[in-house]
Amino acid sequence: MTSLHSPRRHLPRLLAWLLLSLGLLYPYQPLQSAIAQGGKPVVHVFLQLDAKSSAVERTLQEHLPELAVTVFGRFRDFEEGLSNGHPDAVVSITPVLEQRGKTASLQGQRGGRSTEPYVLVSVNQPLEGSLAGKTIGVVDLLGRDGTQTFLNGLLKATDVKIKRVAKIEDLLPLLEFSAADGVVLPSSMLAWLLERTRLAIKTKELAGASVGLSAVAVLNPAVRDVVVKSFQKLDAPTKRLLGIDSWSVP
Repeated sequence: MTSLHSPRRHLPRLLAWLLLSLGLLYPYQPLQSAIAQGGKPVVHVFLQLDAKSSAVERTLQEHLPELAVTVFGRFRDFEEGLSNGHPDAVVSITPVLEQRGKTASLQGQRGGRSTEPYVLVSVNQPLEGSLAGKTIGVVDLLGRDGTQTFLNGLLKATDVKIKRVAKIEDLLPLLEFSAADGVVLPSSMLAWLLERTRLAIKTKELAGASVGLSAVAVLNPAVRDVVVKSFQKLDAPTKRLLGIDSWSVP
């Protein structure tokens, strides 16, 4: 007969305590991680801007002291950060958020609009008529398949060849070395392109190709208020750095 004081009697309770301590008894909940550890909410930023990622990161860290901000310049790094970092919020353009089934908690606006047109840029003459067989360069925002679908939607064509580049500055060499017939970029980045080349640049605005501006998606409801209020308090120069001049709540 087992004694009332036998260690076996307490084994199930001891085992349960051990599993609970190791976090194995209940599923891990990454959404609560930042709060539970007493740290700042983690925000990942992925935008194509007229500034180096390191400079944007320093500026945001300075103006968002309540948040831990990391800025990614390449899709591959951003994707890896999402997988390994469990951010509490993400800042990117609308298509990037929608691909992951996220909705904006704050939507950026510029000139009272929440979207901007995209343009097709070529050298010497605009690309008119059918784009069948043409090679078009674009920044990789959504991975191989996602970016192809995104470009097809902008061009309203499915028979173009895509040449993905990692950053906005990588588009210009495609034109300079005739590696692409044209490139697609936001209209707001056109001035940046013209300042950096002597090529005879021609542009064509893509009809109906309006894409959402920078937006903030809060992934962790527990930190929504602090994230939203922090971004709403940004000064005008910092908002311009993000390509917007105001925020709206969808």
